[in-house]
Amino acid sequence: MNITLVDKKLFVASQAVGISVYDFNFELNFSCSHPYRIEQELPCVLRVGAIADYAAVYAQQLSMGLRLVNSVEEHARASELEHWYPLIEDLTPRSVVFDELPPAGVIEQQFAWPVFIKGTRQTSKHNPDLSIARDRRQYETIVRLYQDDPILHWQRPVIREFVPLASVPGQVPGKVAPSIEYRSFWWHGRCVGWGRYWYQLAAYDPADVQAGLIVAQTAARRLAVPFLVVDFAKTADGRWIVIECNDAQESGYAGVPPGVLWRNVLDDVDAGA
Repeated sequence: MNITLVDKKLFVASQAVGISVYDFNFELNFSCSHPYRIEQELPCVLRVGAIADYAAVYAQQLSMGLRLVNSVEEHARASELEHWYPLIEDLTPRSVVFDELPPAGVIEQQFAWPVFIKGTRQTSKHNPDLSIARDRRQYETIVRLYQDDPILHWQRPVIREFVPLASVPGQVPGKVAPSIEYRSFWWHGRCVGWGRYWYQLAAYDPADVQAGLIVAQTAARRLAVPFLVVDFAKTADGRWIVIECNDAQESGYAGVPPGVLWRNVLDDVDAGA
């Protein structure tokens, strides 16, 4: 793990994961140093990809004198649907968390087909074959596949109301149909970067996107997590909703320019945020 002090005001504990929209070379973009001893308590951001045991990593960094920007409780509130959903229930599709995927009859008592399926933390790389059940037959197929999926099997399953989203031209192989969706990064309640979620496709920018940012801002304020990601999208009937939230330390940039994002973060650290 590489411990970097950026602009003498922010520690970053990083490790390259080989994903272009996640990795970022701070030393090519900012003034950086690598202190032998850590003698002052400054904010620390973790950039090592998905974190299996955040509590253990938090304790490990703290033993080195580094206090991660999100506490253990804040990390859970940002990344686990069962923690963030009750705070923004009115801003996101109706969701129910189960200990295991229930029989189709239980789903039919609470939802109408189709339904969206994910783990409490994430989908299986937006694979539509594991995310969308349009009827009982497709649902029973997903039930069989869920336990063998390397991303889903360790997560508690979530059934979500299927809300049609405003579509955009194009397709990303192996992913759900792209929509008007954005990723936003929030540092202590202030938006430090936002951009198109489906960065691989041609630009899409509806005139009312600021309304979507207001919805994301409302979610960020309710969650009150120091470094947070809120993904938001436009529905087919014109509303803006939250798709999901996450700990920004684990999140890829998507279409957010990372240099601008980190400059904004450093400016906020200067301002005392």
